[in-house]
Amino acid sequence: MNDRPEVELANRTGRLHPAQRGALLDLNFWAAAALVVAGLVVAVSLALVAENAGEVLGTVVPLLAITGWFAFVCWRRLADAFGGRLTAVTGWTHDFDSARLTDEYPIGLHRSPEGFKSLESFSLRAGGRTYPLERRLRERIRPDRVNTVLIAPRSKRLINVLPA
Repeated sequence: MNDRPEVELANRTGRLHPAQRGALLDLNFWAAAALVVAGLVVAVSLALVAENAGEVLGTVVPLLAITGWFAFVCWRRLADAFGGRLTAVTGWTHDFDSARLTDEYPIGLHRSPEGFKSLESFSLRAGGRTYPLERRLRERIRPDRVNTVLIAPRSKRLINVLPA
């Protein structure tokens, strides 16, 4: 998906291509959206059957606070998906291998070795933040050269990697 010419052209101009919205509106988004709807339904139901204000404050207010947090998370994802702007971090990419990641380079790659009952995982550090690096993006980035990393600004999700 990220290697199509129209996707790369949109990303180079700092825009999210419509085909990349699925990276933001993934299963985690839909689970949070379902929790928002369920939280609102339960809060309204509890408020209707409550006999006094103490019951409402004791049950509905905390439930609405949690529901509000999930709504905020959903809003950030939706704003990124339909706002379409991406934040680009361009710079020399250094492969730290299994050593500790630092901000010495604009973009850093890190490999967490296999441990007891764990799989090998990869991460990328750019702009002072560390992101999990999926296999499809790991295959695109090349260490020891200049790359551009594209990040959704509100939800802080790694969207694409382009050779600069």
